[in-house]
Amino acid sequence: MSIGFKKGEICSVNGVEYDDKIKAIQEVEKIGAAYAIGRDCHVGDTIIGIKGRVGFEAAAPMLIIAAHRFLEKYTLSKWQQYWKDQFSNWYGMFLHESQYLEPVMPDMEAMLESSQRNVNGVVTLELRPYSFQTIGADTPDDLVHNKLGEYGETAKAWTSEDAKGFIKVTSTPLRAYY
Repeated sequence: MSIGFKKGEICSVNGVEYDDKIKAIQEVEKIGAAYAIGRDCHVGDTIIGIKGRVGFEAAAPMLIIAAHRFLEKYTLSKWQQYWKDQFSNWYGMFLHESQYLEPVMPDMEAMLESSQRNVNGVVTLELRPYSFQTIGADTPDDLVHNKLGEYGETAKAWTSEDAKGFIKVTSTPLRAYY
């Protein structure tokens, strides 16, 4: 299965483009539910301080969220990813606790929306009964494959001597401490 995104929003399923995002989500649900994907039990905290538990089946959210996060790993910088995760958790708690009129909400929404400007591309997932796996991403905004080098591969923008200098400079605070 493949899910396409433009600016972080679903736009295609298995190569079929959708103007109506709800129809795209329904298509993902139809495909994923046939594999019994998305069956789970959630335990969480309520605003009044008690724990709650609910069983559910939600193939589309599980698949779309996993594909989206996978694509973000390719297209967001380290700090964009970090702060987006922090804001997402905070935003989710505020929303869950009916704080949607809190003035900070639109501020967080602006940051979250801005972070999605380069989240474009197609993610491939492998579906199996009761499970799935993200296996690839194709994006024009790829930060993994670039002219400077790739993690675990040959560096293209620096030499081993440059690396030694970098290590020496960045280790200065610890060398001073010890």
